[in-house]
Amino acid sequence: MTVPTLPTLDSGDTQALLSAALRDVHGPAARLEGWTADFRFTEHGKQRVVRYDLQARLAGSREIQADQWVGKFYDRDEDARRVAAVLGALALGECGPRGGLRVPRVVAYHEPRHQLLLTYEHGEPVSSAIAHDTGAVLAALGRALAALHAARIPLDRVTTPTAVLADLQSRIEDLCARLPGEASALRRAWNELERQAPPFPVAPSFVHGDFGPANLLWSGGQIVVLDFDKCARGDPALDLGNLLAQLRRMTVRKPDRLRDFESARERALDAYQTWSAPPPDPGLDQRVAWYERATLLRKVHGLVCKPAAPHEPETLRRQTEASRLLSLA
Repeated sequence: MTVPTLPTLDSGDTQALLSAALRDVHGPAARLEGWTADFRFTEHGKQRVVRYDLQARLAGSREIQADQWVGKFYDRDEDARRVAAVLGALALGECGPRGGLRVPRVVAYHEPRHQLLLTYEHGEPVSSAIAHDTGAVLAALGRALAALHAARIPLDRVTTPTAVLADLQSRIEDLCARLPGEASALRRAWNELERQAPPFPVAPSFVHGDFGPANLLWSGGQIVVLDFDKCARGDPALDLGNLLAQLRRMTVRKPDRLRDFESARERALDAYQTWSAPPPDPGLDQRVAWYERATLLRKVHGLVCKPAAPHEPETLRRQTEASRLLSLA
């Protein structure tokens, strides 16, 4: 993994930022005793991320307290502030208790570096928890999504079927060039998606935008939801379709963890409909299937077009996985 170049990561500035944030969290007498930074703790996501492990001494205590925070660097101030506002609204609302979910808490924001400090959330990756707690995890996923979609969070950013198609079109062209033997099937899939594109909801919901196992943890029967970088207003079917496409990919990539996709799909959708208020509209299933198919094709593009040396075992594995997913799309 290549470590990204972080903007002006000066140790003195970082210590000042962490010290100030520590006082905000634990009181003015809190003192930072030491800290380390880990730039390799995650390979997921496009934002530059670092985990800070802090040792602090609090007022009236002889013991050293350990804290862990995540620092996320954004290219634009508005993106960082949007995510911070969403996390703040979710923390104050009824989404967590109603949905049995948890989200990171905002600790501080350093504007010069567009760095958002968040609490580091512990838990087991959903991709592994689903193997031993299948029914409970799937039910919790549906419940968490229903709660997120009911959250009343105003956002100017929207994700429409038109935008999904625009993003997918260039990917389909890439795939046709790289997989000439599959070009006819790919163009047929694209034409069907274009023809069957669902309408944009009159009253769009808050959507996470990337609700999949890579951004979810399982902790004490709760779903921990991370990475709200793609959150917007849109069709709830977008999140559901993305989740189901990721679960389908899991049955291909790691069948020992999830073997029966159709059963998993039914459980997750049943839980979502049970916890949704008001009940989902009658056209939801068709729209979910549309977003699910679009997501599968996007995943195929990522597998085929990700740079890698030929003949490496990982490259061959991705090619096999892409072929399986393409047959399902």
